[in-house]
Amino acid sequence: GQPSVFLLIAGSLCGTSGADMTSTTLLLTFISGLTVAHYAAAGPPEPCPFDPCNVLKEINALKEALEARVKIHLIKMHFIFFFFFLDVPKVAFSARTSKGGPYGNIQDDRTLTYNAVITNVGYAYNPATGIFTALVKGLYYFTFFAHGGGMDRIQLQLKKDGTVVAEIHDHPSNADTADNAGNAVFLELEQGNEVSVTLLAKTAVWGEGFVTTFSGVLLSKS
Repeated sequence: GQPSVFLLIAGSLCGTSGADMTSTTLLLTFISGLTVAHYAAAGPPEPCPFDPCNVLKEINALKEALEARVKIHLIKMHFIFFFFFLDVPKVAFSARTSKGGPYGNIQDDRTLTYNAVITNVGYAYNPATGIFTALVKGLYYFTFFAHGGGMDRIQLQLKKDGTVVAEIHDHPSNADTADNAGNAVFLELEQGNEVSVTLLAKTAVWGEGFVTTFSGVLLSKS
């Protein structure tokens, strides 16, 4: 470039005559003009590429992207926890009696078989025996309702492994022609515990239609 040319010219000045010096001076002036023109055409120097504002914008964008990935990861972990670690089975049933009219007035207590199944998710209720068997340890909710004639006494007991935990009772009366009764209870059951409804001796319920029912559901596994 220009520095090499200057060195060559400067080297050639040593030992030249006056006429030669004049020619050499003109040559140096010409080359200097070319150099100035070259830098003028190139324009001002480019600014430094580092911009603090742009750097902060890039950092914030990376931060937002990372936070979004973390949120998605947490949502996935929640789904994994609920569906694989809790593993709560669906257990729910409802059944009614279908026995052609009044049912009961027998000489001994008897497990009432709600033989017409409405819902039996998990198949924990057996309509042939009237017994619900807990599939897992947990908190359950049970209801039982009955309809009966005014002259028949209604008395049903909800039992857990043979022990009474809830009861409905309606005395016979000449003042009305029909009665309804119901009750409900929360029960903590171990796996294999049995829940059923007992129809007491010399009592009766209306055994047809949709009025005498037994239902239960698993609320939470423990």
